[in-house]
Amino acid sequence: MKKLAILIFGLFLLNSCKKEAQTQTETSAPNSKEVSLVQDAVKLKNDKGEEISVTYFAEGSEVAVKLQKTGAKEEKLSAKSTSSNGNPIFTNEEWMWEMTQEGKGGRLTDKAGNSSEYR
Repeated sequence: MKKLAILIFGLFLLNSCKKEAQTQTETSAPNSKEVSLVQDAVKLKNDKGEEISVTYFAEGSEVAVKLQKTGAKEEKLSAKSTSSNGNPIFTNEEWMWEMTQEGKGGRLTDKAGNSSEYR
């Protein structure tokens, strides 16, 4: 009878450890239902009448922006820093975008340093 009680207690203890291990692996798994945050595209124009489409979106824990000039390919820019005015700056190898007016405008600068204000 004593051996039977020890066996039952051992099985109970073993089963308890399995449940704890399963719970830990389930909670440490990445959330596959994570929603990507993408804002609607905003159309902006500069003084020359050139139009650009600007879309802000989440890229991991950072914010990024997609820019597309009329007739050109879409460019993806990653957040890099802030300007002296406190405005976010997004860049890639070719372009720099400084967001102004809470996302309702900005300044686009090319690799050569030519810039244009979009509203």
